Amino acid sequence: MYKRQGERAAAVAQLAAEPRAVVLLEAPHRIEELARALLPLGARPLTFARELTKQFEEIATVAADAAPAWLAASPQRTRGEFVVVLHPAPRADDAGAAGERVLRLLLAELPVKTAVRLAAEISGAPRNALYETALALKREDTP
Repeated sequence: MYKRQGERAAAVAQLAAEPRAVVLLEAPHRIEELARALLPLGARPLTFARELTKQFEEIATVAADAAPAWLAASPQRTRGEFVVVLHPAPRADDAGAAGERVLRLLLAELPVKTAVRLAAEISGAPRNALYETALALKREDTP
């Protein structure tokens, strides 16, 4: 991908800042290097499409931080030409809205602490913000 570590890090930083989906084409001898370089993207989804339109076509979506382990799980996964799709970055307002929607559903059935933890895990919204929202919702419900 890049000869120098600094160039690779700069390219990954640009990818991390890109809110839209990005399509990358990679050769089999560099796919593991690419997966390691994308580790800083954390939970952002990547779709690996290997050997498209061929007999051994394989398509899988994994989190960027799980990509090296996914590739290492089978020697077949590092063979063939790759198309890698970096999914769009989640917008902060989307995570907050989704988190609140999930939180409202969970609060009807669970204690606040559990509902907040699960809503944060499901939506990716910040736990502290969800906790404040849960407290506000509870205050609204009390007469």
